[in-house]
Amino acid sequence: MVEWLVAKLSYSVWFRKVFATLPRLVVEADPLVQRWIILQAETAVYGKCGLAAYEAGESSALRRLARRSLAQHLCQRALIGSVAINGLRRVVFGLALPVLLLLFVLSSLRSRKIPTLNSRPDLVVFFWSERLYKFVEEATFQGQTYVLHRDKRAYFGNQEIRFLMRAIAACRRMLWYPELLCNLARWLGYYGYVTTHYHPKTAVVHFFEGTVSSSLMTAYLHEKGLQHIDVQHGEIMFVATSAFCQFDEVRLWGEHFRRIVVSSHGPGGNVKVLGTRYHRDLFRRVRNQHRPRPQRLLIIDPFLYEDQRVYGSVMEKVLGRLDAEWEVRVRRHPAELRRTLGWMQQLKSDPELVKRGIRMEEEPPTFPIEEALSKSRVVLGVASAALIEAWIVGCKVIHIAGGPCRSALMDRYQNSANVFYCDQNSDTQLLDKFLAEPAVLDESERAFVNYLTTIDEDVA
Repeated sequence: MVEWLVAKLSYSVWFRKVFATLPRLVVEADPLVQRWIILQAETAVYGKCGLAAYEAGESSALRRLARRSLAQHLCQRALIGSVAINGLRRVVFGLALPVLLLLFVLSSLRSRKIPTLNSRPDLVVFFWSERLYKFVEEATFQGQTYVLHRDKRAYFGNQEIRFLMRAIAACRRMLWYPELLCNLARWLGYYGYVTTHYHPKTAVVHFFEGTVSSSLMTAYLHEKGLQHIDVQHGEIMFVATSAFCQFDEVRLWGEHFRRIVVSSHGPGGNVKVLGTRYHRDLFRRVRNQHRPRPQRLLIIDPFLYEDQRVYGSVMEKVLGRLDAEWEVRVRRHPAELRRTLGWMQQLKSDPELVKRGIRMEEEPPTFPIEEALSKSRVVLGVASAALIEAWIVGCKVIHIAGGPCRSALMDRYQNSANVFYCDQNSDTQLLDKFLAEPAVLDESERAFVNYLTTIDEDVA
């Protein structure tokens, strides 16, 4: 019951709908705007001297990491961009906070015991989504034993309560932001359960650098003699959402992601570029399948993007360049639970597309994404790791307006001839040429997937 109440009070479905929709600034991911937000948050928390000067003179690791969580929270508040919403957040979470603190006390008084494993793993990996499996492998953790933690049980003991009190004392300004404190309470419960149940020897691995209390979780783990590791789980854009977060290690897919992380996170830990066996397998085994590729367009559902007016009109522009010979399939996001996709139904009934004989069908979720990509000539979407994977396997990729800006995308893909950024101003003749020509398969993508590696299974 305690775990259920904590989850509902601090991160319920209702809260996500009201407070956690992607704001316009995140959707556009304009690097100049993001840098301005990061600078404003840094000034608000650290003054004119800045983060580097403050941390150089601060001996307390808890104070350093508490301020990082506060700075990250201020960035996320700025991205919401609405004074009214921020005020409502403060009221709602302010009412929830005393209840959460009471739950802490009651949980501690119960002195609840939780079962522990007989064998202690080296690492515990938070693993709440099945789609993350392909990014977890023994080689990722250099032969260390690990356990995939799948549930959301919480545990609040005396150590967690004391840590919460000391964190507030280390940065009293957090009292003005009950949303941050509720987030901290939630994750203390999750990390308390993980460390008490599994007793890992070396580290806890997390996939969510956008969590505002990640830096404080690093401090919490340090007090238990453990490290905190962040592993890239999807597309990374230059956004202030994850600025200032501090891990001991950040493990990334490719070298170009290092630039994004370092420039937006600040000194976020020891950044390692390891790549994944999954991406290397895509490059090696799927890239040359089904050549030449059939006239098949795969649309990746823009799950996180709510401004249908932007991406819907650009999708219509792309589809309007096709004829009835093209097969069009839609791949929904694994977390999308709606029965129907509104934008898809709208396009299916568009008179001009119907006249051209364009038929759209939704692809069954059981159809492997690797097979779907290998049988597609062109893959279209706003922003998704599936678009990166499509590029790796030799598809032509169309990024439509409504997501990352053109300059950020083309830099990511090394100005590849197989990537096209499409908005309402895009030249239709260039778009026609892009759709008609086959993909240019050179070897430059090898560096993107870290093809040359010291991992034995790739050398074999």
